[in-house]
Amino acid sequence: MKKIFLVICLLTMVSPAFTQTTPPLGSAQSFIVLGASTVTNTGPTIITGDLGVSPGSSCTGFPVPCTGGPGVVNGTIYTGAGSLAGAAQSSALIAYNDLVAEPCGTNLSGQTLGTSPGAVTLSPGVYCFNSSAQLTGTLTLDGGGVYVFQIGSTLTTASNSSVVLANGAAAGNVFWQVGSSSTLGTDTVFAGSILALTSDTVTTGTSVNGRVFALNGAVTLDSNTITVARSGGGRSCNDFTTGGGFITGPSGGKATFGFEAGCKCNRGEDSTLRGEVVYKDHGIGLRMKSTSVTAYLEKGPNSRRIQGAAEINGQDGTFQLDVTDDESAPASFTIRLSNGYSASGDLSGGHIEIHKSRHNNSGDGDGGCSE
Repeated sequence: MKKIFLVICLLTMVSPAFTQTTPPLGSAQSFIVLGASTVTNTGPTIITGDLGVSPGSSCTGFPVPCTGGPGVVNGTIYTGAGSLAGAAQSSALIAYNDLVAEPCGTNLSGQTLGTSPGAVTLSPGVYCFNSSAQLTGTLTLDGGGVYVFQIGSTLTTASNSSVVLANGAAAGNVFWQVGSSSTLGTDTVFAGSILALTSDTVTTGTSVNGRVFALNGAVTLDSNTITVARSGGGRSCNDFTTGGGFITGPSGGKATFGFEAGCKCNRGEDSTLRGEVVYKDHGIGLRMKSTSVTAYLEKGPNSRRIQGAAEINGQDGTFQLDVTDDESAPASFTIRLSNGYSASGDLSGGHIEIHKSRHNNSGDGDGGCSE
């Protein structure tokens, strides 16, 4: 009996060595964007958290001490090695090395995230690429726990690609260790903290629920939304969006749509993702009706991405919508279908509205919330 007890104790002691852990961020914890040589921005980027550059001190496209410009920082800007950004860079390097030291659990070299079998839906673990990594389509991270991606050289994402968090997965527990540089393609919806040894380029319209760190080079931004990555539980779907109207289709004819997607918070029931989408391009007779909504993603304060399965002219397929509800500009609607069809434009008629929800924390135990 004593020998059995001893074996159990030894197994218990060594098991943590094989379990991935979150790296210590230290002084970098509050930073959302951190560059080494410079941080540059074009367009109305919104950063929720601190921005820093060190040992360099140049930052453009954001308010002072940067050069000024259209970007907004809902936090503090630090520049130069003598600022908190210097300490943040030191902490980021420690975190980077900590990620490098994690034992690889699954080698995905040669596979494309979001597309290759075995790389579309992943559970918590350490995934490694001997050289570069590519994300195309939708990568689903399924389940609570820590996700570590070790990438030998570059990380790139295709335009309109997505990282979806499901069943307890949280952006604050997702880490991308990049051996050289990262490039996030146009309109990517990304999740997790990027720690790149060289540089980061976040292209037009891309949103990041996480952090963007460059340890030796520049961070380049263009009309992005970057928000703090949370590691706790909580809901990944916090509102719902409705819309109906028409745009001009690719053929020049009218294209009509109607949709409702997201999470409604009703008293007495849990909030779950649901939705329905219908679309018709009258110019070419294309019809699409959703059969399920599988993802509802926040691209920015006034923009949502909706994805799922659909029937397209009677054939099984998938769809992706990007919709905006912006009081200062016309609402817009974009649709992409798995058969190669796409359409985009400002509404010629109709409306799109994001309905905010407020959780009920009254303690009455009904789990509801109210709009």
